[in-house]
Amino acid sequence: MTTSDQDPCTRVHLWHDLTAVADVRRALVRDLEQARLERRAAEDVVLVFSELVSNAVEHGTPHGCGHVEATWCLFDGGARLTVAGDVDPEVGDEVVDRFRPGQASEFAARGRGLAIVDHVCDQWGVDLDDGTVRVTAELTFSS
Repeated sequence: MTTSDQDPCTRVHLWHDLTAVADVRRALVRDLEQARLERRAAEDVVLVFSELVSNAVEHGTPHGCGHVEATWCLFDGGARLTVAGDVDPEVGDEVVDRFRPGQASEFAARGRGLAIVDHVCDQWGVDLDDGTVRVTAELTFSS
């Protein structure tokens, strides 16, 4: 993990494996506890980050080294969460079209992740840059 006193961000490289989600979530929770973030705000950050990382690992394409990059930045009054991986060559630039909140049926076991992100975050979006797809979500905490 990379962080410094001047840099409010932590960046990690995760194996493209669902077991990595729990590990990175624990690291994020430690940072949130150190920041003494109010419990409700911390739960929202963990929920959104878990959705983004899980989606990247389950549906995304890792960087050539087999990793997905995850970053969280904690600021006074907010957080920015980013997850990045490579673009699947078979999908290309159309990968951005896959990032739309779905409407799962009430009995569906899956399919609510981006709808949750959309509901909880102040804003979120997808960027495509030189073969990398990056999903960024921002949350603002009320004082």
